[in-house]
Amino acid sequence: MNNSADNPDNPADTYDTYDTDEKTLIEIHRDIKNLPEIIYTQEEIDKARDELTLMNHRVFMGTFADNKHNNVITNLIGGVRQLHKLPPIPPIENTQVENPDIYDIIRRQMFSDLSGTGNLISIILEIQAQAQAGYAARGIITTGNAMRKDFKIGDDYTKAPDVVTVHLLGFRLPELKGIKNFCSRIINAEYESGRPFLAEKYSTYFVELPKMPKTKAKLPKEYHTLWDFCHIFKTKMKNLEEEVKMQAITNPSVLELADAAKKTVAPNEFITEEMRFKREIEALGEYLRRGKEEGEKQGEEKLLLLALRNNVPRMIIDKICEDAGITKVRLAKLMRQL
Repeated sequence: MNNSADNPDNPADTYDTYDTDEKTLIEIHRDIKNLPEIIYTQEEIDKARDELTLMNHRVFMGTFADNKHNNVITNLIGGVRQLHKLPPIPPIENTQVENPDIYDIIRRQMFSDLSGTGNLISIILEIQAQAQAGYAARGIITTGNAMRKDFKIGDDYTKAPDVVTVHLLGFRLPELKGIKNFCSRIINAEYESGRPFLAEKYSTYFVELPKMPKTKAKLPKEYHTLWDFCHIFKTKMKNLEEEVKMQAITNPSVLELADAAKKTVAPNEFITEEMRFKREIEALGEYLRRGKEEGEKQGEEKLLLLALRNNVPRMIIDKICEDAGITKVRLAKLMRQL
């Protein structure tokens, strides 16, 4: 796993999941929600606030919830489209941000994304701080879901909206290894000729934040708007105002985004809720880790039982026990199951 972010905002992204049934999921959810309350000092709250970024799903959600800052979203999408000299999109008029709880995260391993619509336009903006297996496929599926949203059999598809999806990633996609640009546009094409197919109507953008240059000075001018937006997303709150000045960010929509993020994290109540959510995510990670280890242990013991039933030489039995950490006492108990 490529752990590009120094301070992952979504710790559960780093944990592997394990197969479990609905009853177990409900029990995990109940236990996590019953974590004891902790009273934090002002110093602890301020420190936690300073470390947050817009790549944190709750900061993202709080900034864009309730149909806020749609002009920012419109201009951010415009920032990726201008890289390929595509026309600006119509204004985004309505947006909705997902607000998954712990139970959703357990089942889907997904955090926030934002969907939006305007006149014959549909967009999705998704953030993912940490690497996730198969994310490239997930990104393409997201575009497909947006393409068919609200359409039923028999509808007039000539009125289908254009669709643009943008994924802000805190890691490098393995599928884009060797691509230097930090923003990659994925389109449909006719295979034999390589000719784009409805490319101006449907596009998926993967924005890999670790590939961004430290400054925009040497980038072509058409990259500056996107670079400014991305810099705001990945910069810690304690450095945000300083970075806006240092990087000479003057785009009104980018400045609005920076100000909105600062206001989102300003209330102490927001930070204490975020700290509790982080504890819940960490507790979830512990459950997942424990379940994975238990599953592996059961698999190793099944292998040992199979070896014992087939009279495998003792030296192989000892090797299996050594590798799996199975003690002589546990071995004796397993042998009684034969």
